[in-house]
Amino acid sequence: MWYRGIVSKDLRKRWLEQERYFGRSWTHVYYLWKLRHLMLAATARRLLARLPTGGTRRVVDIGCGAGDNLFEIYDVCSDLPEVAWFGLDLNIRGVGLGASRSRFRVIERGMDPIHFLGGDALHLPFADACMDLIVSSEVLEHLPDPRPALVEMERILKPAGYVFITTPNPRNLPELVGYAINHVSGGAFKRRYWRGHDAMSAPPLTAEVGHAHVSVHRFQVWKRWLVESGFSVVAKVRGPVVFGGPFFDRHRWLSGVLIALDPLIDDLPLRFLLSSNLGILCRKPSR
Repeated sequence: MWYRGIVSKDLRKRWLEQERYFGRSWTHVYYLWKLRHLMLAATARRLLARLPTGGTRRVVDIGCGAGDNLFEIYDVCSDLPEVAWFGLDLNIRGVGLGASRSRFRVIERGMDPIHFLGGDALHLPFADACMDLIVSSEVLEHLPDPRPALVEMERILKPAGYVFITTPNPRNLPELVGYAINHVSGGAFKRRYWRGHDAMSAPPLTAEVGHAHVSVHRFQVWKRWLVESGFSVVAKVRGPVVFGGPFFDRHRWLSGVLIALDPLIDDLPLRFLLSSNLGILCRKPSR
């Protein structure tokens, strides 16, 4: 193509991501805002405020990709002193992009660096008991068996440190209703739901490194695995009401009502039936 040799591979990849549907969907933008700003960043800030000062506190995002979530967390917590930031991913190109962006922010904005590393969640390149806070968002469902990764997280976490993970919620009522309608309609509902996608905006569900969603489990399953790995489960955190998609973008009144009611749903007894993903906060016991 005409631009090959003119546009770098990394820039081309960025442009393609922006052309895809979920780079432009307003309902998915809401999902990302609540995930990154409220679930991840606000939680990290509260936890860092609880952790003792007097030494550098270390935070790592496992499965960080190019660092989109991690930069949001950093920005919300940037006024907190004595924090060192790390991002790790198996995708070397992703961590390279993150490292370049971090270097840009250091030079242009005078911000502290975020240290990006290539590595495997099943064999973390960190010493025992070296991290104060571990974040891993929408990552563990891509592992055929997430339990070894949980064991590794427990190994590198300091006693009394925290782990916060997010993962898809298979008990999300809108999705369950959608699946039921699609089954009854012989697939017609799914075709209508995703109408508006094309080969560019909706490529086949694959992962550049690793697997697609192969480990989507109920909260009770994650809780059992986390306890078996040595954590105590502290809290269950509700996610956004919608993930976003062409159907929700087209039906603006429906989406607008759902998004407007989303903060109120947080206080309802059955709120996790209206949550596209789950946040699970855990702590490693003190010695």
